[in-house]
This record gives sequence, structure tokens and C-alpha cells, in this order.
Amino acid sequence: MRIIGHHTCSSKGNISDIEIQGPFFSEHDEEDSNAHKFLGSGYYFWDNNIGMAHSHGQNNYKRKYYIFEADLNLVEEALLDLAGNRIDMLHFQEIMKKLNEIDPNTESWTLAHFIEFLKSKNIFSYKAIRAIDTSITPRNLLKFVPERKNYINLSPIFIVCLLDNTKDIILSFNHIRTFPPNE
Repeated sequence: MRIIGHHTCSSKGNISDIEIQGPFFSEHDEEDSNAHKFLGSGYYFWDNNIGMAHSHGQNNYKRKYYIFEADLNLVEEALLDLAGNRIDMLHFQEIMKKLNEIDPNTESWTLAHFIEFLKSKNIFSYKAIRAIDTSITPRNLLKFVPERKNYINLSPIFIVCLLDNTKDIILSFNHIRTFPPNE
């Protein structure tokens, strides 16, 4: 699956250097609530959602940030797709269930905790994870039929976390915006 990924970072540093060295790695730390990452440690992107890239920059970088755009090649065999692949979702639920049976304390774990645990045991073979964030009220809802409450969200928020910063996944990485624009 080829997607456009938007990566937000602090506006510290030379844009050309960041294009060469980027994206930036985000470290997950269970002990530090300021370092909790949704999908564990990795390189984070918004799946074709520049609006969320802006929101993230405004909320996390005191409105001084860069946005980069990447062409990402998410190979199905190396992607844990918790947003669009029902088989992956069921498989991950089965793993969680088995861990809960072994250790009931895992029932309180977050998604990131499960992912980090599996990575630490070298039983996580994926190079990328894709998930959907449903915490933000959708803006583009469209009913399927008028007489029911069922609807489709035409603006879902997809998060992508890459575990590797490799050229076979990140095909391009280019600066597209600086905020504030006058700096």
C-alpha cells in the first residue's frame, strides 16, 4: 500500500539536514507519561492528513514546527494494519487474549504496551503499524440511509508508525511547510 505520510517536528535545525536525516524517532516510555506513544516507539506519520500534522505541531511544538511529506511504501506482509485489515485486527486480539490468560495484569495494558512487549520478546515481525484514532469527533459523516443512525466517516484519522527508517519504506521525505510561515 502506497500512502502519503505527514511528519511533524520542532522547527529546530536545518531543513535540508532534516530531509536527509529525518524522520525523527519517537521513544515510548511506560514510566514517563510525557513519552507515551500511541503505537510504541517508532517514526510517526499522519496518513495523508496535513490537518492533523498542523494540529500536532500547534499542540506539541508551541506553534513552531515543520511539516514533511513522505511517500511511504507499506508492504502488506510487513504491516500490522489495525485500521483496515480485519484479519490483522483479529490476530492482534488473539495475541492480547493469550497474554491475558497467562498474566491477568496485562488486561490493563495499552496498545503501545502490548506492542513494546512483543517487540522486546522478538516476536513482533512487522516493520509498520497503521491504526485509526477515533477520539476526535468526525467532521465528514455521511449516513448510509436516512432512516437509520448508521454512517460512514469520510475523514478518519489514520496514524502510521514505522519501526524502521529504511529506503524501502520511506521512498521520499520532503519539507512542505514551516510554522509560523514568516520565520
